[in-house]
Amino acid sequence: MSQPIDVDSEAIFLDGHWYTREDLARRIKAMLDGGDFAVARPSAALEALTTQMASVRTLAFRASAELADALMQEAQRTGKTVGAILREAAANAIGLQDAPLPQPSAPPPEHSSRLAAPAPAPAPAPAPAAPTAGPGALRAAGVDLEPDRPVELTKRKEEENAEQRWFKA
Repeated sequence: MSQPIDVDSEAIFLDGHWYTREDLARRIKAMLDGGDFAVARPSAALEALTTQMASVRTLAFRASAELADALMQEAQRTGKTVGAILREAAANAIGLQDAPLPQPSAPPPEHSSRLAAPAPAPAPAPAPAAPTAGPGALRAAGVDLEPDRPVELTKRKEEENAEQRWFKA
């Protein structure tokens, strides 16, 4: 059985509600924590959503200001996203029929009618965080702890020599 998937909000329709991947993961965890091990349906939905979103491709096109404004107005009038309108129009133009999404009482999470924009470039990887130690390790090292002040660990020459002495017999 295939549940409807809204690719704009990356959500799947299950048991009368829209769920994102994070929502489904929280639901499964809550079920397991509560002793309910009947997680087959939410797990299958999570797998279906993840598989579908992995195969989605983003397309971009250029439009005149008039066409863009008309698409935005149509999206607001119908309560659909611009992407949904364009997908329906493209499917109809080439003879494919998309199954209409169910209309729940509330729209899918983060439902918007923005024009599709090209995918942004991936963000650079964050710099590795400075090493941290717990309060017990800091006290043992003789570091005075001040409330609300982060402590950064660094090595100094004298510390390196002291550390080497620990390992010599």
